[in-house]
Amino acid sequence: MKRIPLIPVPIEKAKSISRRLRWISKSLVVLVPGLKRDLYQSEINIKPIEYMGIVLFSSIFYSVLLGGLTSLLSVIFRGVLDPMGIIIGLFFFFVTFYFLSFYPHIITKRRVKSLEMNLLFVLRHILIEVRSGIPLFNAMVGVSTGYGEISKEFEKVVKDVTGGLDEVDALNKIAERNPSIYFRRAIWQIVNALKAGSDIGDTLEAITDDFSQKQITEIKSYGQQLNPWTMLYMIIAVIVPSLGLTFLIILSSFSGITIPKVIFSLIFVGLFLFQIFFMGFIKSKRPSVVI
Repeated sequence: MKRIPLIPVPIEKAKSISRRLRWISKSLVVLVPGLKRDLYQSEINIKPIEYMGIVLFSSIFYSVLLGGLTSLLSVIFRGVLDPMGIIIGLFFFFVTFYFLSFYPHIITKRRVKSLEMNLLFVLRHILIEVRSGIPLFNAMVGVSTGYGEISKEFEKVVKDVTGGLDEVDALNKIAERNPSIYFRRAIWQIVNALKAGSDIGDTLEAITDDFSQKQITEIKSYGQQLNPWTMLYMIIAVIVPSLGLTFLIILSSFSGITIPKVIFSLIFVGLFLFQIFFMGFIKSKRPSVVI
């Protein structure tokens, strides 16, 4: 099972605590649509009710810890109980609750990108070996290493088939738990070809061509999306700060108002944070393609 961040105690202990919060977590499950599917596909083997109990417990823990620490420091250094402790406690409660609630979905999205990044190369690898007369199972053994996340999926197939499971059932098993729709389609078409007894090579060639066209379309779409985002970046990160600073300087020279130095520091910090956010945003929009 994958490690879950921000859990303050070992996972088994967290599960035990979550059972005591079942009466609340049962109602919280409806707040996160698709949680059961995301937990399954992200390989976090916890029931949705148990998981939401862990989320609730972790949120309360950090809320009490950080809010209580703030209040304690306020009493020690200022001699009064500052209500800021309550505000900070509530802030960290909602931040932790939101992050952990959607963490399985985040992991699922990451898995999709990792899988689709090498999917085309894997399909071509299998196609070349099958066209060379190598059995499909041996071809899957060949791609069970060297292709990152997708190799782990074929490694599961190899282990299951070696353990006595039928090849079709082993392929269906990984398709069921896989979050990538393109990977599932590829596996299902291979399974259908195996069941029908048709040529696997023709099926793989059709799948490869289709996925290749899909990636070309995604790259073109990404290039078109960059134009308006680049314009927005230029406006917020270059034009607005330049004109804003010029306006402030002119205003201060005519009115005699002194601009606090902290304003310039805040502008610099704001631009720095915006650029980090913007780079992360653009990276998240980038298609899962390796050239």
